[in-house]
Amino acid sequence: MATEEQLIQELRRRGHRITKVRQEMVNILVEHERVHPVSVADMLHALEERSLSVNKTTVYRELEFLIGEKMVREVDLLEGWKRYEVITKGDHHHHLVCTRCSAIRCVDMHEDLAALEMEIGKRFNFRVQSHQLEFFGRCDSCGSSDKSESNSE
Repeated sequence: MATEEQLIQELRRRGHRITKVRQEMVNILVEHERVHPVSVADMLHALEERSLSVNKTTVYRELEFLIGEKMVREVDLLEGWKRYEVITKGDHHHHLVCTRCSAIRCVDMHEDLAALEMEIGKRFNFRVQSHQLEFFGRCDSCGSSDKSESNSE
């Protein structure tokens, strides 16, 4: 897991200015790192709670900057908007998304997917550089309360 200070130090090392908004956005992304990816609406709300009045364009511009610096990645959870999360070297995870309540949970699957990537490489003569994997279904709370619907699906 990356810390806010590590990311800010790396940005400084690369010669970038650290504005209050940039620092707080990095902090928010780090705080949510193992909880769930952050939407722009989440980011705006969190910044407002920290008494920072920032417009949506600034948030998008800062996120694009952090993506360009390879510190943040976009995650598409099929909600009609993107979410964002910190890229931490050596920490690759995936998401479980409840299609009823929209709960998101991070899940690690390193060993299983490393073997699958190797198999794909051999079988298709293809060099996998990265991947994204999200699972959509029902969480315990939503799935267990609706047994009859799951039988008809």
